[in-house]
Amino acid sequence: MTSGEPTRLAMVIPDLRVGGLQAMAVGLARALEQTEWEPTIYTFDGGGGLESALAEVGIGHVNLPRSPGVDPGHARRLARRFREDGIELVHCHNITALFHGARAARGAGRLPVLYTEHDREMPAPWRHRVLHRWLSRRVTSVVAVCEQLARALIATEGFPPDRTGTLVNGVPDPRERYSGTREQARAELGWDDAPVVLAVGSLTDVKNHSGLIALFARVREACSDARLVIAGEGPLRPVLEESAGQLPDASVQLLGERDDVDRLLAASDVFALSSRSEGLSLSLIEAHGAGRPSVAYDVGGNGEVLLHGETGRLVSADDSVGFAEALAGLLADPAERGRMGTTARARYQGVFTLDRMVAGYVRLYRRLRDARGT
Repeated sequence: MTSGEPTRLAMVIPDLRVGGLQAMAVGLARALEQTEWEPTIYTFDGGGGLESALAEVGIGHVNLPRSPGVDPGHARRLARRFREDGIELVHCHNITALFHGARAARGAGRLPVLYTEHDREMPAPWRHRVLHRWLSRRVTSVVAVCEQLARALIATEGFPPDRTGTLVNGVPDPRERYSGTREQARAELGWDDAPVVLAVGSLTDVKNHSGLIALFARVREACSDARLVIAGEGPLRPVLEESAGQLPDASVQLLGERDDVDRLLAASDVFALSSRSEGLSLSLIEAHGAGRPSVAYDVGGNGEVLLHGETGRLVSADDSVGFAEALAGLLADPAERGRMGTTARARYQGVFTLDRMVAGYVRLYRRLRDARGT
């Protein structure tokens, strides 16, 4: 950057539906200093609920739909738009965005490319690994949101160790967005004083809410008035509603998509993350920020956020009995919940704040931008 104008940054993501990847990218774009950076979000699968979060701060959004299948022309169309928009740096979130964005960056003038991997199943099928190894040679710098993903990218897909690192996710402080007490939050929500387990996430198979509902019957055996509250929307809602209806006393509630997760966290007692696969879960980080103990399966980067015995309970994958016992144990022990919640809050403040994440990406952006100018 030599003219004093902000650097024009392209963030390539699939869509703007409410989800962890999308929330992280939008949060990062919104937090960048506008005198130095001019971000634009480019999608290929449409908009979604986060469009308003961009519009309210004047961040541009361009959707260039891709045709079904490989669509070899999509990268050319995206490259043309990059040139028209004067893009100087490209940031791709996840591997499909990299497939489109890296080729477009090359066609738009060999622009520097930063690739962030949030979460996916590895090792991928061998044909995909061949493609990913090819893409790895077209990336200037790579970051994964947790150490487990970074190791997998290097070991299974050939991403270069000297250009691959880790930069953990961060989220806005839930206690700044909602400063009320548990009692105030419950009064506003119309909840009584029954113990509440909160889960947040899209209603999709990988989040395993069906398994969480099934094991909650065991939790109720130990804590008869416990309630499970699930915030999120998705294609499995009808199935989950049917499963929830089989438990007594409306003990499971599906709230749908919510914009007050900070308040729900304040009103809850324990956070549950039942996913079969995760990168570095934003919802788990938010629970830590709200000072709530968590129970999660030991998959992906969960163990890099949740410290077993200190900020919650980490349970072996697919040990539903252990998961239920961990939830019931915390619901029965307010002192332990308080101790873990305090530790969780301190861990959030030390590692997972939005400011810390943004500062890390700004350092990367500057290094890539300045290297191109030399």
